[in-house]
Amino acid sequence: MKKINFKDFYVKPKLPENLEPLNELAENLWSTWNTDAYRLFSRIDPGLFRKFNHNPVKLIQKVPAEKFQKLSQESGFLNELDTVYKQFMSYKGYKGYYRENGKRKNFANDFQIAYFSMEFGLHESLPIYSGGLGILSGDHLKAASDMSLPLTGFGLLYRYGYFNQKIDLNGKQTEVYKENKWYSKPIKKVTDDNGEDIVIEIKIRGEKIYLKAWEIQVGKVPLYLLDANLDMNKPHHRKITDYLYVSDREMRILQEIVLAFGSLKLIEKLEIEPTVYHLNEGHSAFLIIKRLNNLMNLKEFFFDEAREVIRLSTVFTTHTPVPAGNEAFEMKLVKHYLSDEIKATNMSFEQFADFARISDSNDFSLSVLAIKFAKHINGVSKLHSIVSKEMWNPIYPNIYEDEMPIDAITNGVHIPTWLSRQMSKLFDRYIGSDYEHNADEESIWKNILSIPDIEIWEAHQQRKQQMITFIRKRLRDHLMYRSSEFATTEKIKNVLAPYKLVIGFARRFATYKRANLILKDKTKLLKLILDPERPIQFVFAGKAHPADEFGKAMIKEIIDFAKENQVEDSFVFIEDYDMNVARHIVQGVDIWMNTPLKPKEASGTSGMKAGMNGVMNLSVLDGWWPECYNSDNGWAITAGSQQEDPQIRDTLDANEMYDILENEIAPIYYNRDKNRIPSRWIKMMKHSIYDVGKGFNMHRMLREYLTKFYLPISEDVKKISVDNYKYLKQLRDIESKLQNHWQKVKFVDVDINIQDSEIISSGEVIKAKAKIDIDGLDAKLLKVELFNKNDENDFNVYELDFVKKEKNIAIFEGEFTITGSGKQSFNLRIRPNQTDLIEFYEYVKWYY
Repeated sequence: MKKINFKDFYVKPKLPENLEPLNELAENLWSTWNTDAYRLFSRIDPGLFRKFNHNPVKLIQKVPAEKFQKLSQESGFLNELDTVYKQFMSYKGYKGYYRENGKRKNFANDFQIAYFSMEFGLHESLPIYSGGLGILSGDHLKAASDMSLPLTGFGLLYRYGYFNQKIDLNGKQTEVYKENKWYSKPIKKVTDDNGEDIVIEIKIRGEKIYLKAWEIQVGKVPLYLLDANLDMNKPHHRKITDYLYVSDREMRILQEIVLAFGSLKLIEKLEIEPTVYHLNEGHSAFLIIKRLNNLMNLKEFFFDEAREVIRLSTVFTTHTPVPAGNEAFEMKLVKHYLSDEIKATNMSFEQFADFARISDSNDFSLSVLAIKFAKHINGVSKLHSIVSKEMWNPIYPNIYEDEMPIDAITNGVHIPTWLSRQMSKLFDRYIGSDYEHNADEESIWKNILSIPDIEIWEAHQQRKQQMITFIRKRLRDHLMYRSSEFATTEKIKNVLAPYKLVIGFARRFATYKRANLILKDKTKLLKLILDPERPIQFVFAGKAHPADEFGKAMIKEIIDFAKENQVEDSFVFIEDYDMNVARHIVQGVDIWMNTPLKPKEASGTSGMKAGMNGVMNLSVLDGWWPECYNSDNGWAITAGSQQEDPQIRDTLDANEMYDILENEIAPIYYNRDKNRIPSRWIKMMKHSIYDVGKGFNMHRMLREYLTKFYLPISEDVKKISVDNYKYLKQLRDIESKLQNHWQKVKFVDVDINIQDSEIISSGEVIKAKAKIDIDGLDAKLLKVELFNKNDENDFNVYELDFVKKEKNIAIFEGEFTITGSGKQSFNLRIRPNQTDLIEFYEYVKWYY
């Protein structure tokens, strides 16, 4: 039988005139993180609002016209709408600033930041994210809006996005993909002045690919997403933006080329002129190739000049502390798709490939490419920066590991998105509303510690009860879907007693996160759960990657343990983890458990979200936690940190965790004063809120990006562009001379009054003299340094002075005073004399 086809169209609901502001509010994601706006939409129809995943656009579409007609005549609702809308207009009118020499300054009109990411976790109704990277990207945009930073986001619009998780009768994860219906979400097509959809065109291997542009308004920040699902594309190309993180390598490389090339094409179409290009992970690094091509062929730059322009204007944030987790492709695959683009840079593919590989590797690494074309690089915690320096040191093997140009900017989280409404009221009352725009100002946080104990406790208990109600309903719905006997009994009404201690673990089920570490000794675990006086309950949530069988096995192990030991009411796994589930858990549990293999957790923002809600962390000292932990705000798991054997390490960590839970956490939680509140526990809650709030909010993170990277980039870009890039051409001449002579530059003789076996005293003056064959170079282009290592993590660099030149031999001399004690070491090196722009790590020679 022939199928009947219909042509779809969208009918926008007509609201009464005095309710029209609802449409404007619904179409801006500000309404998803502002508590008053959330309450306003919930008031329209609480049941529908929950059913539609708190999506205000769909709510307006589905509420009957009669209901809106009635609301248009209710003075209470109209007053609330007017209050929220005025808040929104005030928010949009806020002017951002930065500080220079203690004075507030406005951003220049031509200062623009372009932010590129493979995924954005903005709201549960927009499932175009998979995990922490996407949530971080979403929080980045929201905080940029709060601070009124001139930032624009770029990504892909996924037809199906990431999967919905289903758990079958045997406790195994299965994946279900649902098509996104964009007409019912807070997103719109980008149109031109004539109201026509903007469709851009790029070419890959000579084939045209058409991309439609969509926009999500994230407060004051626009996020542009590219969509390849167009009839004018070939069937294969239409699938490019179907799924997030496809395993097919050809489709993955197409996605990342489209993200890079398409975003640059859209930037050109919209006449945006970015000052800063911020690559969030390596997925968008192919835009380096396209920028090279544009600068060389449209602006007639030489390769070295184009590279320097790109390097000076690029920020690269790496999130993955293991080489295997960084995006890389086989060389032949990159050559197949990008050989024409690379050829346009006047380089052979083999020559260019050296910018994207380490040593003799046959992989084209996007992270390596980004590192070699970015002046500003950062890890997402102090520990992760150290790990990244070690991991990527082979890119520049001639520099000392700690000098690798990888800074540390520890992640933060967007407070309004993750703070419970109960805690938000306390924040407003005791620290004021300044944190909406200025959470990075540490002074606003001091009053947290003076909030009355009873108010903190009652706020948390209310949210805990709401979490439990949410979990019971979600369990009932999912278990009934699986025809579980547990869902049809009275037991589900008793899941997670509110007066009992609750431990939360919710994150991606990757093997290194060790979600099942708590199951190491099941006898000890059952003792904790079934303790008659101090029982402990556990809540788990998270998805395993579809191809990760070990991650799926951990989920099944957790579910099986609860079922086999008949503790399903106290040891709970919540299906289909998303932002909504995450919010409930981080706001409602009592303890946040985090058990990664150190140092594989780059940051771990879920613990920050919990901490600012008064939830203490019980965590391995990995990622962000070493920067925050003290004995007043949580607990550290350290027993197995020095163990190489994985079995011994896991056993030590698990035993320490059982011991802390039984002998420290539970006694403090259950010890109540005469008012039946745990005063010592509440004191720790306050310290958690205070320490996490002031140190790990997204505003603080963005302020660091601004002062360390964004504003210096602006100054560098201005400096090199003056007088038709005259200064850049001078720098190119310097680098050209270095390239021509560097191979022959060498140490001829070194005289230093330290012998290998000599013992010297702290405070002694060391004199050094070096003769350098400079092969005809101007001696002013070089610098000679004595590198003094005090210990594994500390060093000093002393510059020797140029004394004179005798034919091709330049003589440098200097002296320095020995400080410290114990074993030390030294070496001498030659490197270029540091200019404003050329970094030394590509040119360095050591004496020993």
